[in-house]
Amino acid sequence: LSAFLDEGDVVVYQTGTWSVDGVEVGDGSPPQLQYAKVDTIQLVWTHNCEHGVIRGIVLDFDSDKVGENNCRVAVSPTYESVEFGPEQLVARLPVQWDEDNEDEGILLATLPRDLILS
Repeated sequence: LSAFLDEGDVVVYQTGTWSVDGVEVGDGSPPQLQYAKVDTIQLVWTHNCEHGVIRGIVLDFDSDKVGENNCRVAVSPTYESVEFGPEQLVARLPVQWDEDNEDEGILLATLPRDLILS
């Protein structure tokens, strides 16, 4: 998935505990899904794996519209940054960013409420 990322993409990534090549990694807490707008990508691919870091900005969702078409999404007003590895990526979400304000957009996929509000 990381090979297809561009700056400005919205991604879902996991925190807590996850598995890499059958080995449990993370901080030991239950897995959680988080959302970010990709800011920078620094990755190295080898013949059988990838290493690196993806940096982004935390996203907020319009909680009244989650689970519906055209849910508004916005960069956190505090511009809280996050950093995670390519093995934490779960999905890339389609978003149409506002032409007048790159920090706000519309989610072009309908996600279940419990995936975003958990």
